Amino acid sequence: MRLLTEHGPDSPVAWARGRVTTAGDLVAHVAGFAELLPVAEDDAEIVVICRDRYRFTVALLAAWQRGYAVALPPNPQPDTVRALRLRPGVQTVVHDVDGIDKGIDVRDAAVVTAAREKLGRMPYAALGPFPEDRRLATVYTSGSTGHHVACPKTAGQLLGEARVLVDAFGLQGSRVLPMVPAHHIYGLLFGVLAPLTGGGSFFRFSPLHATEVGAVLEGGAEVLVSVPAQLRGLCVAGEGELPAVPRVFSSGAPLSPRVAAQVKARFGWTVTEVFGSSETGGIGWRDSGGEGPWTPLPGVTVGALADGRMALTSPFLHPDAPRPFEAADRIEAHADGTFAHLGRADGVLKIGGVRVSLAEIERRLLAIDGVRDAGVLAREVGGARGHEVWVAVVAPELTARAIRASLRGWLAPVAMPRRLLQVDALPRTEAGKLPRAALEALFDRGTG
Repeated sequence: MRLLTEHGPDSPVAWARGRVTTAGDLVAHVAGFAELLPVAEDDAEIVVICRDRYRFTVALLAAWQRGYAVALPPNPQPDTVRALRLRPGVQTVVHDVDGIDKGIDVRDAAVVTAAREKLGRMPYAALGPFPEDRRLATVYTSGSTGHHVACPKTAGQLLGEARVLVDAFGLQGSRVLPMVPAHHIYGLLFGVLAPLTGGGSFFRFSPLHATEVGAVLEGGAEVLVSVPAQLRGLCVAGEGELPAVPRVFSSGAPLSPRVAAQVKARFGWTVTEVFGSSETGGIGWRDSGGEGPWTPLPGVTVGALADGRMALTSPFLHPDAPRPFEAADRIEAHADGTFAHLGRADGVLKIGGVRVSLAEIERRLLAIDGVRDAGVLAREVGGARGHEVWVAVVAPELTARAIRASLRGWLAPVAMPRRLLQVDALPRTEAGKLPRAALEALFDRGTG
């Protein structure tokens, strides 16, 4: 498996602030940087964490060329990166993040010079080959609990999924604006590997403010890669309009129908949701406005076990994973191959003998006019009830009484929140996830 097979030496691979970097530049930079790295031994890894997506790509590909797998942290916080650096087999950290005192800072002048040494002298060729069974990366996800889970990825998984995404969504030659960081599996696939697989290019940085996003879209970006929290932010950011964009993707968390409708009404964008996880890779997609059934990605089949959990067969699973893979999601399988997602299996519990779905409570909250974001958890309290539902909401124009009144018409009394905390913002990760530990910490500090 190779990358850059659909690029020529003068084809753009990255751009920012009026500067375009070509595939020929990339091949030369990778070769120059690779010479700074010793050849990998055994199962050696290098941690890569760069906010500049092009520098990330150079480090990623150079590590692969020298035989390393890359370890991708769930966030760029120095303590998180240091913890990964101490794992067995990790040789060094390549980064452009302040506060990391060891490793290779790609901003250093000596590193930049080494990476440029081969410019104009390096014969152009596609990068690779990468055997399908070779481990290329370990993606670390904070999941729902905040504990880091390691998800090893082979070339067959990563590069195979990138190829499927390019073909399934018509991304050949596309200019991609990712708002999601490259060290997240969704950002890696859509923001780096799909462009390098399909002859496309990517914007080097991840703008978050509407004015910055608008400027990049005006400059010709054709694909926007985002998460629901970012789309909500664009909708509430003043009165300005954003340009049309042919493709808008969302993943990492449920997209509420209300936000999908706001995006459509205000910007004319149809959002394509992609459903998957770090453990499974992509599973399905839909562009029906935050509701309706999901269509499995090509090569993926989905069924339901007797208890309603998903049974998944997919080329994006690790080769050693069982087939079918029993995922931690509840679904309803349809005769035409599509499926309805009913929430996480661990997000359904009984309170007072009544089944309560935390995903449904979150959906109901996000459907309320004035609620910009919401997080829901079940806190164990003992006694006959066993659990209580606690919610945190971002709704500056609403009172707690008004929010409860809106929920009362939908939820059983035992499912009504026992605590409702109003906050300025929820502690979501860069990829839009809301770790349980971070949500619990809000209540430890709050008074709701």
